[in-house]
Amino acid sequence: MGRSRPSNRTIIFMEKVYFEEINNKKIFCYFSEPGISQKKMVIMSHGFRGSSLGPARQFVDFQKILNKEGYSVLRFDQACSGNSDGDYIDVSYKEWVDTTVYFAKKYLDLDFKVALMGQSMGAAVSIVATNRPELKNKISCVLLWVPGVNDGDFKGDAEEICEEDGQKYTGKFWKEAQDEDSFKALEEYAGGIHLVYGEKDRYVSKDLRERVIEVVKKKGEPYMVLKGQDHSPWAFDLVQEVYKQEIEKLARYF
Repeated sequence: MGRSRPSNRTIIFMEKVYFEEINNKKIFCYFSEPGISQKKMVIMSHGFRGSSLGPARQFVDFQKILNKEGYSVLRFDQACSGNSDGDYIDVSYKEWVDTTVYFAKKYLDLDFKVALMGQSMGAAVSIVATNRPELKNKISCVLLWVPGVNDGDFKGDAEEICEEDGQKYTGKFWKEAQDEDSFKALEEYAGGIHLVYGEKDRYVSKDLRERVIEVVKKKGEPYMVLKGQDHSPWAFDLVQEVYKQEIEKLARYF
């Protein structure tokens, strides 16, 4: 079970580490909020082969800043990732979307205003989640770090076993991502957007990045292209500017 405690920082906030059972799996969660909740929530979704820490612990760093700005934050490990139940060979994009929707709906039902934030495939999952009936027109803002819209690059079969950086998985993950259509979800999303890509992203091609940027520009929403940066992680000083701009963006919706 989780345990709440006040931090030893000057600004008191509450922390809770726990597992929540979703789809018969125990999902690892780290929840933090100001001592007096302001009912403003940011839910962070990590990327493929990632965890709730984010690249170079940048989810952790941003969470601390958000807490000081009055936001509650949920970081969690998706099914088959990090400390959560499941083997990576069984990782499922659809299950990632379902889990994100579950948490967003949970806090909407508790009268929180909710923003979704994601990195790489977690960003794609976040925008797809906004198009689910349970969340449609209910998510105030999305913060998209290098959204992984490169699912179309996979040309194999759902049953194909792949290996990447020491983890095996099946092509099912990418086939499910193709079925969900993140571009359609992005085009239909009516809330606020803040988009970030690295100029030298090794995973998402320039053509795909420009296609995402064009959709965001047409909506009149801001985007950043970080000079010289890869997919992740980003240089420390540059990511501080990302945090700053996204705090400003969130303030318009909460």
